[in-house]
Amino acid sequence: MPHRSQLPAKDRTARSRLMQLLAAAKPLARASLVTMARSCGKKGCKCAQGEKHVSLYLAARLGKTRKMLYVPPDLEDLARSLVENVQRVDKLIDEMSQASLEGFVQKKARSEEPIRSRERRPRS
Repeated sequence: MPHRSQLPAKDRTARSRLMQLLAAAKPLARASLVTMARSCGKKGCKCAQGEKHVSLYLAARLGKTRKMLYVPPDLEDLARSLVENVQRVDKLIDEMSQASLEGFVQKKARSEEPIRSRERRPRS
């Protein structure tokens, strides 16, 4: 593994931002936010006329099971930040992955050049 100083600038920047994000120890959760609109079933309720009750849920995997976790209104900001933080981490990992793959493709092309040039030489 090359030293960080030998990595492409794009990769170094993404790694640095990822380390800063993780060092900040912000909570994160691999989940999705889902807005659901439901009827409660009470005859006199507004939802009986079509104006449904809207609520927020976190769709997440707990162990091997997918769960829909109700998010109370006072925890909506926390739920949103959990999802946003993990999305930032994923984006930075994707950037690092792309930079690594680009480096691999370049090294592969360089290592194949001598083979191609040898194949083109006329035999004596």
